[in-house]
Amino acid sequence: MAVQAIPVTKPGRRLAVQKFGGSSLATTDKIAKVAQRIAAERRDGRPIVVVASAMGGRTDALVELATALSDAPEPRELDALLATGESASTALLAMALEDLGVPALSLRGWQAGIRTEGPHGHAHIASIDTTRLRAELDAGRVPVVCGFQGIGPDGCITTLGRGGSDTSAVAVAGALGAACEIYSDVPGVFTADPRYVPSAKLVPCLRYDEMLTYARAGAKVLNTDAVAVARDLRVPIHARSTFEPGDGTLVTSEVPETSVTGVATRRAAFHIRGEADAVATALEAHHLVTRRIRDGRHEALIVLNEGARPEDLEGVVAMGAYGTVSVVGRRAPQLVAAGRAALESVGQHALDVWIEEHALTCVVSGDPQHAARSIHSALIDRRVGRAEVEARA
Repeated sequence: MAVQAIPVTKPGRRLAVQKFGGSSLATTDKIAKVAQRIAAERRDGRPIVVVASAMGGRTDALVELATALSDAPEPRELDALLATGESASTALLAMALEDLGVPALSLRGWQAGIRTEGPHGHAHIASIDTTRLRAELDAGRVPVVCGFQGIGPDGCITTLGRGGSDTSAVAVAGALGAACEIYSDVPGVFTADPRYVPSAKLVPCLRYDEMLTYARAGAKVLNTDAVAVARDLRVPIHARSTFEPGDGTLVTSEVPETSVTGVATRRAAFHIRGEADAVATALEAHHLVTRRIRDGRHEALIVLNEGARPEDLEGVVAMGAYGTVSVVGRRAPQLVAAGRAALESVGQHALDVWIEEHALTCVVSGDPQHAARSIHSALIDRRVGRAEVEARA
């Protein structure tokens, strides 16, 4: 992505790009609270660019409208429809800021200079012209930018796929030479999903590649593409809670590597086999877990996009569905025996094991969250407990 760095607007107060997710903007009350937060920082002299997702649940509602009229909505028109979700949330947030006396204006992706390439629904950001954003900042206004969208070479609106607002925020931060703060309904990145693993702990800092591997394994706090863009542009990401105090999780290159980052799960996983071209085509459309060649046949483990069915895959044999549980971190590849033992202790076993440079992935037929609790207990809770005992001694 081509970016154009600019100086910070006010010496001593570094420009920040703040992204707010759909859960933070789900109601007008929440939008008002987000506006109050931004207003407080602006009164303190901090220049801010805001990137917003659609209000929580709005994108799904728009997809339902489209599929009520068509079994296969035309991609161009579907993107035009879905982009209205962010248009509404940014306009509402700009109104709320103005009502608090903070000059602000909403900008569609194309108005903010975001240019995209690639297919509708899965485009990527090609470049950002920061001229408009820069002018609004210099005028003392808060630009409130639609995430998830941009404009393609043909002048049509395109969207970046699920979680694309994170990518928009990181790319805008890179173009402006700013840090990126991503706010959501969780305090940051945990060693597992705390909804299913009560003992999960907040991870204060992670390296880009650790976070990228963790996100690909199923950790949902940060979007995979966003982390990859942040790594390439050297943009620090600070993941924090919108409404609760706390330091959150910093993702950057300037922190030590962890031995075990955490445990992540994925559902709707399928083991596919076929010729190289057919497997590659499936991987272009869905989420790769890992890939290898066995007995001359190409095979992969993939997680299907929402709404996709294994019978829709062409030219491959799909087996499953399965779940995956992955241990991520520098020592993860050395923990095969411990991982298998943790699964067996709760009556599960690994149907297959995939080892990568910084990840160990077990394929399971049962509930992957149940597997995650067991592996987290064996590989993280007990390790932390031992370290605390040694520190007290």
